[in-house]
Amino acid sequence: MGCENRGLGIGRWVFSVWMLLALGVARPIPVTASSPLTPEALAAFFDVTLPEQLAEEHLVGATVAVVQGDALVFAQGYGYADLDAGRPVVADRTLFYIGSDGKLFTWTAIMQLAEQDKLDLHTDVNAYLDFEIPATFEEPVTLHYLMTHTGGFEEQLEALFVADEANVPLLREFLVQTLPQRVYPPGAVFAYSNYGTALAGYIIERVSGERYEDYIAAHLLQPLGMTRSAATQPLPASLAQDAALGYHYRDGSYDALAFEWVAAPPCAAIRATATDIARFMRAHLNGGCVEGACILHADTLAEMHRQQFTHHPALTGMAYGFVESRFNGQRVLWHLGESPRFVSLLALLPETGVGLFISYNTPPADGRAILFRFLDAFYPVEVERLPLPAKPAPGWTDRAAALIGTYIPARSAHSSAQKLVTWLEALPVNVVAEGEVALGPQRYVETASWLFHQRDGDRALTFRQEHGRTWLFWGPFAYFKLRWYESPLLHLGLFAASALLFVAGWIAWPVAAWRARRRGAMLPTPVRLARWLAAGLGLLIFGLLAWFAVLMLTFGGDFVYPATQVALITRLFWLAVPLTLAMVILAAQEWLRREVAWGWRVHYSLTALASAALLWSLHFWNLLAF
Repeated sequence: MGCENRGLGIGRWVFSVWMLLALGVARPIPVTASSPLTPEALAAFFDVTLPEQLAEEHLVGATVAVVQGDALVFAQGYGYADLDAGRPVVADRTLFYIGSDGKLFTWTAIMQLAEQDKLDLHTDVNAYLDFEIPATFEEPVTLHYLMTHTGGFEEQLEALFVADEANVPLLREFLVQTLPQRVYPPGAVFAYSNYGTALAGYIIERVSGERYEDYIAAHLLQPLGMTRSAATQPLPASLAQDAALGYHYRDGSYDALAFEWVAAPPCAAIRATATDIARFMRAHLNGGCVEGACILHADTLAEMHRQQFTHHPALTGMAYGFVESRFNGQRVLWHLGESPRFVSLLALLPETGVGLFISYNTPPADGRAILFRFLDAFYPVEVERLPLPAKPAPGWTDRAAALIGTYIPARSAHSSAQKLVTWLEALPVNVVAEGEVALGPQRYVETASWLFHQRDGDRALTFRQEHGRTWLFWGPFAYFKLRWYESPLLHLGLFAASALLFVAGWIAWPVAAWRARRRGAMLPTPVRLARWLAAGLGLLIFGLLAWFAVLMLTFGGDFVYPATQVALITRLFWLAVPLTLAMVILAAQEWLRREVAWGWRVHYSLTALASAALLWSLHFWNLLAF
């Protein structure tokens, strides 16, 4: 979660599949005595689990650290930092890119400045900026909302990566040029925001008078003794030689990359060893201090770890910067960091004083799978299932009609061409019995009005109706139900049907012209013009769509958003407007003149209608925009 999301290419930017893995899939939990958290037990667990995972998923390397209390209990590297050179991963030497786990350093820095009364977490962020966040809603954006990802910003894919150092913008320039729209009232729904974190990083610069990277080094890395870590781009020469390469695995071979450039450092810039991240976890688990050096007061840290937001009292929510979950009876504060080539997980069990960090230099199928296996091995517990009612609460029939549908993550784009990318995958909700709904493979039974509990597990979810929509809340995450005309399947069907009409025309119209020529006849000029116009319009629309699809597939591989090319595509689509209008006029003339058979007139009229419908769809997806 972060400047990322896992899955297939573009799908890594959508929460739905990831959420099914993270919160909805019931896992078998062994009911055995827990193993002691000793170096020997941890070595026995990781020395089997990680080599198996690396081999099965074609991962090049991994690094792991476990802390308990104020001690590093276990740290170990597995596999390779550089495959071709045969350089192994060493836990206290090899630096891994931790992706959006680096956001936790940004939020910790915000808490430092708040502790010093240099920041007020509940003040309008405009008080700290030299540009303005628009007052879209009556409630202003505050740091409290940014730290819980409830600031209300739409998804902004440009808050990601760039190709090289020359394309890394100044932080203020980045924030001004990529300012997303505010689409939700602050504090209303969780919608993870890279932009919000970058904004907080700029506030750190404004208040402290230091560059973000310098602040993190001086006030977090150095006090904690994290000498094998850096927030700079590029890495210092003394550390760069020990950085792990990032890999893609495709068709039996590995593609290596030495460095991934972040567009906004506060979003994800940290590169560190596992043992250095262990020091950061120790500080968070021990009142803000490590070996006498303190970065926060204990009460400040307790406030950071306290639940600060939830959609419903029965659900988990957000602390400041950490996602809050409950697994195997443990309260877990965690964050996932993903980039095209690295995946990292930092998880704290504050009630037991345990911290787990793991990072891979090749993306695994599920970045949190190791956490579940760790908890099953060391904190097994019998799931306590609530007694499920035999019948739902009164009014079920009306609620059932409102629940059924397709849901999209609140973390989505709304006003830009990125909308098509972020709405590609959806979560279907179906009613399978009275008082029972299905989300993917899991079934949930209504235990109170709008509140559901998993039939064969310990998860919960709830629904709410507001602002003309039905909302689904699952843990801290939010989904909104699509209206019928917003369904991606509807638009996909429209594209497919329109493509068939155009393809049929590209084949049939030349054949008809050839046959007329053989008979010594010549199609009327308006008819020939109409068909040439339709053929050209179809090539324009579907050619631009193909170009956009190729760009998005490339983006899904490297996370470098092609903003300039996408902007050009959205402008070129405007050429289809006058061409479509001309098609409609020529279709009407064909019916008036009756110069061709009625079948040809019907086909051409349907093609003109399809063109008009495509314009509507392009407008809906913000592909027809300036």
